[in-house]
Amino acid sequence: MRKILPILILLTGFCCTVFAQGGIQLTGKVVHERTKVPLVGISLLLEQNKLSTTTNEEGEFVFVNLKPGQDKLIIQAAGFRVFELDVLLEADQTQTLDVIELTAENQMDVQTVLGIIDDDVLTTEGDVGSQDIQASVILSNDLFLNKVGFKLFPYRFRVRGYDPFHEQTYINGVLANDQFRRVFNYASIGALNDLTRNGDVVNYNQGGSYTFGTIGGSENINMRASTFAKGGKVTMSYTNRNYYARTMFSYSTGLNEKGWAFTGAVGGRFSDKGYIPGTSYRNLSYALSAEKQWNEGAHSLSLLTFGSPVVRGQQGSSFQEVYDLVGDNLYNPNWGYQDGKIRNSRVVKAYDPTAVISHRWKIDEKTDLTSGGILHYGRWSNSALNWYNAMDPRPDYYRYLPSNFGKHTTTINELTAAEYTSLWKNRDPRVTQINWEELYRQNMNPEHRSKYKGEALYMVERRHSDLLESTISSTFNKLYDNNFQLTAGVEGRMTRSYQYKTVDDLLGADFVVDLDKFAERENRGNDRIKQNDLLYPDRKVYKDDIFGYDYDLDIKTVNAWVTNSFQARHLDVYYGMKIGYTDFSRQGNMRNGRFPNNSYGRGEHHDFIDFTAKAGLTYKLDGRHFISSNVAYITEPPIPDRAYVMPRVTDRVVKGLGSGKMAHADINYVFSMSQLAGRVSLFQTNFYDQLERMAYYHDSQRTFVFHNMSGVDRVHRGLEAAVTYSLNQNWNFDFIGSLGEYYYSNNPMGTMNSENGMLADVEERVYMRNLYVSGTPQAAGIVAARYFHNYWFLELSGNFVGRNYMSAAPLRRTASAYSTVNPYTESITAYEQLTRQERLDANVTVDASIGKMIYLKDRRSLNFNLSVMNLLNNRDLRTGGFEQGRLDLNFPERFGSRYFYMQGINMFFNTSYRF
Repeated sequence: MRKILPILILLTGFCCTVFAQGGIQLTGKVVHERTKVPLVGISLLLEQNKLSTTTNEEGEFVFVNLKPGQDKLIIQAAGFRVFELDVLLEADQTQTLDVIELTAENQMDVQTVLGIIDDDVLTTEGDVGSQDIQASVILSNDLFLNKVGFKLFPYRFRVRGYDPFHEQTYINGVLANDQFRRVFNYASIGALNDLTRNGDVVNYNQGGSYTFGTIGGSENINMRASTFAKGGKVTMSYTNRNYYARTMFSYSTGLNEKGWAFTGAVGGRFSDKGYIPGTSYRNLSYALSAEKQWNEGAHSLSLLTFGSPVVRGQQGSSFQEVYDLVGDNLYNPNWGYQDGKIRNSRVVKAYDPTAVISHRWKIDEKTDLTSGGILHYGRWSNSALNWYNAMDPRPDYYRYLPSNFGKHTTTINELTAAEYTSLWKNRDPRVTQINWEELYRQNMNPEHRSKYKGEALYMVERRHSDLLESTISSTFNKLYDNNFQLTAGVEGRMTRSYQYKTVDDLLGADFVVDLDKFAERENRGNDRIKQNDLLYPDRKVYKDDIFGYDYDLDIKTVNAWVTNSFQARHLDVYYGMKIGYTDFSRQGNMRNGRFPNNSYGRGEHHDFIDFTAKAGLTYKLDGRHFISSNVAYITEPPIPDRAYVMPRVTDRVVKGLGSGKMAHADINYVFSMSQLAGRVSLFQTNFYDQLERMAYYHDSQRTFVFHNMSGVDRVHRGLEAAVTYSLNQNWNFDFIGSLGEYYYSNNPMGTMNSENGMLADVEERVYMRNLYVSGTPQAAGIVAARYFHNYWFLELSGNFVGRNYMSAAPLRRTASAYSTVNPYTESITAYEQLTRQERLDANVTVDASIGKMIYLKDRRSLNFNLSVMNLLNNRDLRTGGFEQGRLDLNFPERFGSRYFYMQGINMFFNTSYRF
């Protein structure tokens, strides 16, 4: 901190060296036309003065240092009808406009329709890959971000290819991303849509009133009780996705004469049988927000608590051979029948109760100080099958598939392959699904029980990832009369992550011995190396006991930042700097037999000092055409979850552990005319010294391997464009496209370690250069038509994605694998197989939604809407749907016939009553 404070003092002093001067001032407030709720983060533009600003948490805005004369106030925000107002600015006066009411073009509850808020962030192995999109795009006023987010979510489209941890989510001005994986768990606010739909979004790496910003953008979900209008709302929904029924109820008192406001909400979602076979969903959510204001609103103290416990059965992936055999891309290997009922082996249980306290001091209309804190204890676990000295119980294990029996052409193998092909095609559940009754039978076999004294052959384990975290922060904002704006903030965070495994179900057995089956198999006669905990060797564990691994990660961070911006008639400039300190360490609670010297007790502390410097400018051609550019250089500490080579069994970290670096630049053309508005952007982000890790079963080593790649460099560059055309007051058309190129730009060093101790720090170069980054389409497009009249709304859109690549396995690309292949000899086929990266087919979907808002007396209203998504899909798209079949579209004969395959229809029907 001694290094940080002098820099901050000098920077803050420089930013504050501004001088006040006179001028016209214009203030006002923006609210939702239907709910009267203040709209946060809405951008406003004065055409002649060429100045812009955004609304605060109360929906208020202020322009300063204006020139007198006739001007036009323009508001163009995604999801709202364009608003324009002529204003006359008179010299040396402060003018306050009447409350501005914006009309929403689409009353659709998009957060719920798409299930974005409903998705758990964690996968079955506790990683962040399953988070579909960045949630801030839903609330963004930017047309591109707003549309691609929920139109392209079935394809896991990520804006600019950025990972989810490059986005920040704040609640009431306090950062809510966890420190273990640096993501926000959106499942914690599931079914609380009425309290989470208001927010302020900072696009990309720009700065805002509550954040320094990050390349993936930031959002502040505003759940302060005073920002909700008095009244209640009841919502009932039907969908055929991961759940089929949802009910929500919310009520707000509004701000009373004594300065108190209360808001509460409860919600529930349920599905005993989801559209994907074997899945289920049970959830009950709650939220309560209380706020007290005093001194005429100058001070506001808010307290918020919420939680969303959920239990859900998961879908699992499989092999293409399996999908072809059963004729269904929605095949799920995770379940089977037990006593005639469906039982899923992969069941997630999640609950993240959270409390947020925040205080806002409105020093004057241009100065405020916001302080707050968050405390939450997140609990997440997922079950999985485990087995000891027994056959693999997974139905789609490759050795059980017909192709395995057909490898060697013999009469017996041919008959066996034909028999298994028939069983798979006929969907015999004893073959195609988990055979729970057989697992119980083997565990309870009298001969086995007599020999092994009731020890389990098969069991269900539960992997836990719990998190106790606290955050405190304070942010200062000051707008000076000469259009200088200063924003500064400090933040401190402490986290403890608990990682462990428990016995969930012994499937009729009495106990299991806490040994590593892979280490035992490879180290016969070595009683020490096979022990998961040398402190308690050969320990028998029973239901709910901890076994296998048990460790904690402690993480501490301190951040401080400052930004300054200035607006003139033709040029806007901003710049800022952030400095942070991070410290983390591992606390092992078991002495592992493979790593007895570095698995138990407090490990080494790893600390990092990082900084970010960024700047940007906007040149205003006139009041409706702008050219802007942003640059940034960023260093970030390694993600603690990725810093350790095998965190479950040892505290050894990746060799050469250090901060990652990013260099970013973009240039944008933004235009806002009466009928045509949009943005065109070119961007490039270079990532340096990144960490990546893959965990997989190594067939030749017959154990689980953690393959860490360090010093990874990537380039993300591309073009974004979004244009909206208003034909008249009723019809609007959107044209949106993105073309990116996200690829690895070097060959990083890879290090392999196995949990059975047979592989330890095996270093080898991994040839990744020029391979494409996987997990997201690199080309996308949307064409949409929107109709709005008398509170009827209709939208029809066609969506396209392409340039989507499969992840490249580092094991196939090691230097030793290449050394045995000569591309100039007969091994050319093998070389091509090693170097080729599979590219998925392009896909097209068609979405349609229709709805009607009915106004009743006393501002009561009814809202009905129906959404039909993914109408036309390529057969390879594995997603929920309403029905299956093939849809033939016949074109005129000279064009020939065209066939489109309908994988499924995702439907959502929603009705709400506001009172």
